[in-house]
Amino acid sequence: MHKRTKIISTVGPSTNSSTLLKKLYDKGMNVIRINMSHTSIMDMRKIINEIKALNKKITSSVGVMIDTQGPEIRTANFGKDIELTKGDEILLVSKSQKKKNQLIVDNLSHIKGLKVGGKISLDNGQIDLKITSISKQGIKCLVLDSGIISEKKHVNFPGARIKLPTLTDKDKADLNEALNVGIDFIALSFCRSAKDLKELNKFLSKNNCQPEIFAKVEDQEGVKNIREITKNSDGLMIARGDLGIETDMTNLPYVQRNMVKIASELGKKSIVATQLLESMINKPHPTRAEVSDVTNAVYEGADALMLSGETSIGKHPIKCVQYLRDISLNAERSETLHFESNLKHESDWHTLAATSVKLAKKIDADAIVVLTRSGFTAELISSARPRVPVFAFTNNRATQNKLSISSSIENIFLNFSKDHEKTIKNAFQVLKGAYKFKTKNKLIVISGVFSDIFADAIQIRFLK
Repeated sequence: MHKRTKIISTVGPSTNSSTLLKKLYDKGMNVIRINMSHTSIMDMRKIINEIKALNKKITSSVGVMIDTQGPEIRTANFGKDIELTKGDEILLVSKSQKKKNQLIVDNLSHIKGLKVGGKISLDNGQIDLKITSISKQGIKCLVLDSGIISEKKHVNFPGARIKLPTLTDKDKADLNEALNVGIDFIALSFCRSAKDLKELNKFLSKNNCQPEIFAKVEDQEGVKNIREITKNSDGLMIARGDLGIETDMTNLPYVQRNMVKIASELGKKSIVATQLLESMINKPHPTRAEVSDVTNAVYEGADALMLSGETSIGKHPIKCVQYLRDISLNAERSETLHFESNLKHESDWHTLAATSVKLAKKIDADAIVVLTRSGFTAELISSARPRVPVFAFTNNRATQNKLSISSSIENIFLNFSKDHEKTIKNAFQVLKGAYKFKTKNKLIVISGVFSDIFADAIQIRFLK
């Protein structure tokens, strides 16, 4: 069966080898994510080069996504763990004051808008604090949950404003190195407005490489500006970790559904991320609730699903991808999914893409074949949510990699001949060889690469 929903796997100690990356691909991985909050420049280069080597051996290709660290607030390096007990008081400080019950937090002075009675969350929401007073000495808090806090753990200030640039100096240094090696996607952490995206685009304009940009919306300000953020990006990453802390957790499913819907309406891609199969970091099988969570993300129309700790530090990374693939395949069988009806016909091109998808359904075609240089044709057809696989053949390696994240698409490199018919025949040979298509399979063939118009040929063909 053909999987329409794409899978993004975060690479880490559990998967940082060429052998394991190939196994992830074999089980259904389409894109690898490198989280620069936890990855060195040296390791990043190594991972990207391993993916490049893998792509030379496979028919479709794996895309590479760099996830910026962004303006994160974390606990400092303070040595041994600190035990917090419910009911205790603790003082958050920016540097050690040699007092008892203190917690050193990096960049604390850059947090604005804190109020007495407000909440602070430690370690991705594991421990909550209540602000009791604010002074020059620091932020005094009441511990609401017992627990142990270690160094370099996330600290969230729901409702407050971090007065740090979304694109930090570290991010720029990381991206310069990544762009030199070659990447396909950037996930911009803590994107709060269109201004953040314009700043990133300005930075990228100085480089020849132009990756697609996915905005990670992780706080209340980002949710408030979601439409302008979506319009100015290539897609959204719904980062449910910080988002579930910065906003009301009980409202998170609605926020997720609305963000996927807005992305679809504006013709942009969406990625649902964080804790999809969290229990599998340690256990060999997901919970029933996790299976339902993944299924709902597919029902909502997400283009891609992302695994984080499950594949970076988990005990069962290969099984995680296999489970995500199988859950997606089962969810995609639902007869209630009619995403093509939501596509807005903003131009003749959109109408043609939607018509092609409806034609494939009407004649019961086995697949749609697209010949494309820029990927534009294939992207439009992907956004129309076809039920059959879309085989996008391109003679551009960068285009091939960028199509790795587009739903329904198998991204394939093919040298184009000056002879239109010869190119189509060569594409058909790939289908018969790598994808086991048989004679008399019915195909919709769309091509715009032999003229200056969007599509100079839309044909119904039978494989010979």
